[in-house]
Amino acid sequence: MPLSSLHALPRSNNPKQILASCPASLAGFPLTVMPIPERAEFFNDHHAAASVFVAHQGHGRRWYRRGRITKQLHTAPRMIEIYERGCAFDHQRWEGRPGRCVRIEFSDGDVQAMTHGELPSLQLQTRHEVFDERVSRLTLELAEETLCGTPNGALYVQGLCVALLGVLAKRWHAESGVEPEAHGRTLGPAQKRKLAELIHHDLGAGLSLSCLAHEVGLSPHHFVRLFKATYGTTPHQYVQTLRIEAAVEALRRDDQVSIGEIALAHGFASQSHMTEVMRRRLGVTPGTLRRDGSAARRPCPRR
Repeated sequence: MPLSSLHALPRSNNPKQILASCPASLAGFPLTVMPIPERAEFFNDHHAAASVFVAHQGHGRRWYRRGRITKQLHTAPRMIEIYERGCAFDHQRWEGRPGRCVRIEFSDGDVQAMTHGELPSLQLQTRHEVFDERVSRLTLELAEETLCGTPNGALYVQGLCVALLGVLAKRWHAESGVEPEAHGRTLGPAQKRKLAELIHHDLGAGLSLSCLAHEVGLSPHHFVRLFKATYGTTPHQYVQTLRIEAAVEALRRDDQVSIGEIALAHGFASQSHMTEVMRRRLGVTPGTLRRDGSAARRPCPRR
């Protein structure tokens, strides 16, 4: 059952307990929520894939030992740990206030699938106590979205994954020049026409980033960059605007269909989800729009 947020997860003093997880097939990269213990230790920790950990809550000290070298580290909310592929620690120990952290793994196969081989792997170097606001925000937002059952849809959650991969490749990749920019490049007329037809046809369905990218023969990673260069916004924001416009028209046009049915027919997860989006984007609720539409259709009284 979807949870309300990261705050709804329990705390634990077992550093290897899985509090929540999301498979790679849902978003693009596997995501795991794990505890930051109050007082615990762990031996022989190994990371097969390049990984990023972002602390959600928790304060304290840590001691990580590799061979004869022990690093004394700290934990704080939004602090990031970056581990290269094959990174291993002989011994880890924690002391402080408990919390949670979000781990995202970047296997070569998942990176290649996201970029159609443009990026063979994400060559991260192990770094401790990193602060990067965009990486932490994207990671925690991705965790919240998946824990809540992806109310904004696959298009949104996959877009977060693509954005996170892009930031890591540009700022934290071990090699330079791995993230070529698409300066001056946009989607072509035929590609824009195909996208318009697909989005219009499936506006109320579960559009995903992978299906939109496939329609125009691009990787999701490359598609997002060209889409934003073409339309000045992300695919999710663009589609959400179209859904809002269509739903507003339906609310004002027909008061025989329930607001909940209109929400589902236009790609929103629920009536409450559509209400939240419209209040945030338009400053009004669906109920207000419906009443305005009913008043406009009401015949004027005869004098």
